[in-house]
Amino acid sequence: METNEDPIYKYNRELFYYFDKEKGYTQKVDYQVVENQTIIKQSWDAAEQRLEQVKQQIINGKLSPIAYYMEKALMEVPMLAAYMEIWSWRVKHHLKPKGFNKLKPELLKKYASIFNIPVEELKNPIF
Repeated sequence: METNEDPIYKYNRELFYYFDKEKGYTQKVDYQVVENQTIIKQSWDAAEQRLEQVKQQIINGKLSPIAYYMEKALMEVPMLAAYMEIWSWRVKHHLKPKGFNKLKPELLKKYASIFNIPVEELKNPIF
């Protein structure tokens, strides 16, 4: 099997089953086929593009930093709401700068904990 030289693919391995007439089925962990690598690379490129768009919206004052870390973690509103143990509409409200600026310290701490960052970094994201 061909492998891609891009370092991101050295971790993208799959379990393959091979059949040998003498040994029967054997398992082998190997790199993904080139077609799968291409699909994965395109998916990561699209995710990076969305992250860049979110970053610009935060800089322009249209979204809160929660949107950046949510996108970076590949989360969606329902998932983040479940982790936060709050309603989705509240998370949507916190995604707006006005809602984010009114967050209580306890909620800021919980968001930061979920994103595994300090509260200060949540307030002042490091792009």
